[in-house]
Amino acid sequence: MTDTKKSSKTKAPAPSRVDWQAGHGPLTGTLNGVAGALTTTALGHAAGLPAGWALAAGAAGALGTIGSGLRKRLTAATLSFRGACWMTAGGWSSWALAHGGPWQWPEIGSLAVAGIAAGTLAVGFAAHEEVEQAKRQHLLLIGARRQLAAEWTDRIKRVCSVDVTVLGIEHWPSGAGYTVEIELPEGGTTRRAITDRTEALGSDLDLPDGCGLQTMPGVSRRRVLIQVTTKNLTGQELPFPLDEMAETTTVNNPIPIALLSNGARAEMDLRQASTIVTGPTGTGKTNWLHSLIARLDQTNDVLVWVIDLNGGSIGLPWLNAWRDAQIRRPGSRWAEATIPVPGVDWVASTPAEAKRMLDAAVRIAKHRKVAYQDAMRDANDDKLPVGPTVPEIVIILDEGAEAAATREARAILAGVSEVVRIARAMAIRAVVSVLRVTQDVMPDPLVRKMASNRLATGALEDSELGHLFGWRALRAEDSFSGPGSVLVGTEGKQPAKGRQWRITPDMIEEISAITSHRRPNLDGPSLEAAGTDYTDRWLTERCGHLWATDPTAAMAAPAAGSTGSAGGPGRSAAPAGGWKATANWDQPAAAPVVDPEDLESIWRLPDAVKLEPEQAPPGVDWSDPSTWATGRESAAPETPGAKDAALQLLHDAGPEGTGASAMERALKDTFGTRRPVLQNWLKAWVESGDAVRVGEGSKTRYVHRDHAPEA
Repeated sequence: MTDTKKSSKTKAPAPSRVDWQAGHGPLTGTLNGVAGALTTTALGHAAGLPAGWALAAGAAGALGTIGSGLRKRLTAATLSFRGACWMTAGGWSSWALAHGGPWQWPEIGSLAVAGIAAGTLAVGFAAHEEVEQAKRQHLLLIGARRQLAAEWTDRIKRVCSVDVTVLGIEHWPSGAGYTVEIELPEGGTTRRAITDRTEALGSDLDLPDGCGLQTMPGVSRRRVLIQVTTKNLTGQELPFPLDEMAETTTVNNPIPIALLSNGARAEMDLRQASTIVTGPTGTGKTNWLHSLIARLDQTNDVLVWVIDLNGGSIGLPWLNAWRDAQIRRPGSRWAEATIPVPGVDWVASTPAEAKRMLDAAVRIAKHRKVAYQDAMRDANDDKLPVGPTVPEIVIILDEGAEAAATREARAILAGVSEVVRIARAMAIRAVVSVLRVTQDVMPDPLVRKMASNRLATGALEDSELGHLFGWRALRAEDSFSGPGSVLVGTEGKQPAKGRQWRITPDMIEEISAITSHRRPNLDGPSLEAAGTDYTDRWLTERCGHLWATDPTAAMAAPAAGSTGSAGGPGRSAAPAGGWKATANWDQPAAAPVVDPEDLESIWRLPDAVKLEPEQAPPGVDWSDPSTWATGRESAAPETPGAKDAALQLLHDAGPEGTGASAMERALKDTFGTRRPVLQNWLKAWVESGDAVRVGEGSKTRYVHRDHAPEA
């Protein structure tokens, strides 16, 4: 148990009250009926009413309860029992009035016997009624399903021209739709006969905007599941299940990452698979990443490293509770709490820090292969056994467009690609978040190709989903119902629609505090391989820029040469109360150091081309140095505008295709794009599947995938 302060005070339980609107059970109903008959008879005896009035009142009550039961569609047995109870009460009251009143022993004794008998029989009749009503409801449901099945059989015949058999219909617990299981006829009919007509089926159903159909494979080739979304969930939020954070999980099991439309949870294997998540701004991509970090923090065998060149914003909320506890920030609810480690183990917000992180990850992966050979032999596995003593490292790269904006930042994507390529068996995985999966945002197609976990929070064009999920993807307008909706695909399977949980900054701080005591330390061999790049990650000169202001409280500097683990530098020498302050919060951040390689690269550029006057190309004036050629035009920046224009030229060329020379003539006046750059783009488009190369030698041409011969 931690001594973390609760975010809110425990409310006192509300005082218990009698619910007068609650229905009667067998006991209370019997007591109420006996007491009512006795009281009514006593009042009638005091008023001198004749005995016939009581018998008439009992008959009227029997008729009334039978009429009310008929409206509620009760069974005949229950109606007979209730009518008999009223007639028995009326007959007893008439007998008591005719023989001196209800307060004599024979009258009281007979009323008690009648009450006990009625209460005993009431239990049996109540159970009988419950069973009969359940049967009736089941029959009605079967009838409704039969009617719905007949409608679907006719609909598929009418729209798809396929005679199918509806095997079952299951309504989702969420109430947002249902699933229809069908069996295709013999003769070689494939699922594509249904899949290609899902839009027409949705139109035939007249589904609301934001709803659609999705076909999923069944248990065999002839079985197809049609998932029908009938309710638009736009604007509905699912709060993150904070209470689940008390349970400790492991990354060796799939991680829940969303709630599917049918009520089940979408899960991802993050032990062996890398992940790519895409979506435009405002669709909930950052919220999903926070939810993923929360699920990873729920485990006791994962360390989360974050790369965010946009100021480290994705990682900052996971540092707040820990930092407030270290500096005892006045007014913070975490000022007196014991939070030994942050919610994320390392945050890189600059290219230099990201390079350190990725280089350390590569060194760890290579060193683990040697250091843990015996452990893998003992486990009879070619993959490193992951546990609290040897944790997995998950590197989350947010906003991949920022990592592709400059030459220095593009090297980060190359480092991520290397991690994805070599570190799977050594338990280092990557989660890459990008706005789009196109070449201008993600220059390295290897990251996308090797990420078997794929998730989209939104898309502006159908081609984006096709590029991510292949032909299995739905149309963009049918896949998402506003912010919070997701499309999840794992292991190359058909993507499924779902919704993500909404996580707030308060929840993030609460999760950081709850899970801080289960965070693992980096194992010894990995710590040795990472070196000071890892142990000094929380020094002020490296992370002080993550906070706008320094705390007012003076903090102690870490001991020289101290090593750290998950909690930061100097943790091994921490006092008994836990590591509190080693980050030099009170010292200003050091000035950034210029990378000598960047300066050196300036002098590696080729010399300016020297041409004789008679060799001067058109447009060159030797008296004007600004028109001289330098030989560096081939390294022109790959501006998104030029690339988009080149891709549009390729598309407009149609089935005939085009080449780099023709594209250069069309683009060099507007964008200054040269042939070598265009050749690189065409080669990358062929690798990513956006273009197809046709012909050889001088007859080589490139055709857009929309006009490819096999399309």
